[in-house]
Amino acid sequence: MKRISLLALAAVTLLAALACADLAGLVGLSPVAQAQAAKSSQTKAKKTEPAAPKVTGVKILEFGIYTSTVVQRIHAASVADGIKDRATDFKLVRKSTLVDARLGTSIGMKYILRGTPKDGHVTIEVGVVHPPMVNPQTHETMTRSSANFERVIGQPEHAVWSFDTQADLVPGDYTIEIVSEGKVLAQKVFRVRIRD
Repeated sequence: MKRISLLALAAVTLLAALACADLAGLVGLSPVAQAQAAKSSQTKAKKTEPAAPKVTGVKILEFGIYTSTVVQRIHAASVADGIKDRATDFKLVRKSTLVDARLGTSIGMKYILRGTPKDGHVTIEVGVVHPPMVNPQTHETMTRSSANFERVIGQPEHAVWSFDTQADLVPGDYTIEIVSEGKVLAQKVFRVRIRD
């Protein structure tokens, strides 16, 4: 009887040890196995997460003098005249980089952002390098104005500078830039003369 009890105890102990070994294999992995499992999990996560939209270039479709309809006007310290407009209904009046400006004249370009994924939403900067102007809000002399805009990869957009105030009417070169992640992807230079 003692022998049977010892054999039964040994069998139960062996089964318990085997069960613990299987459970340890399922629950507690060795450090190497844990690293491999983590790497595999990260790789799977990367495959399932959509990539962030990325702008790779700009195609300029047209440039020149435009008319448009302003739908929103806000004050912006980053723009020399203190005005940031949101506009629609852009119409190219004349294709030219030589401009006779007066109040209300707008210069710029129509462009498409290239990148992935198509229809991805991105923020780009529209910069304008211009002759010295004094910002009415900050009273600082500026030679570059900029504003950020939400855009869609693959859809036509416009970047336009408008001569909205008398102080804007400064002759010289105006360079309109499309900037993404600090890199100028496209630019167009306009030579502006002031028309009386």
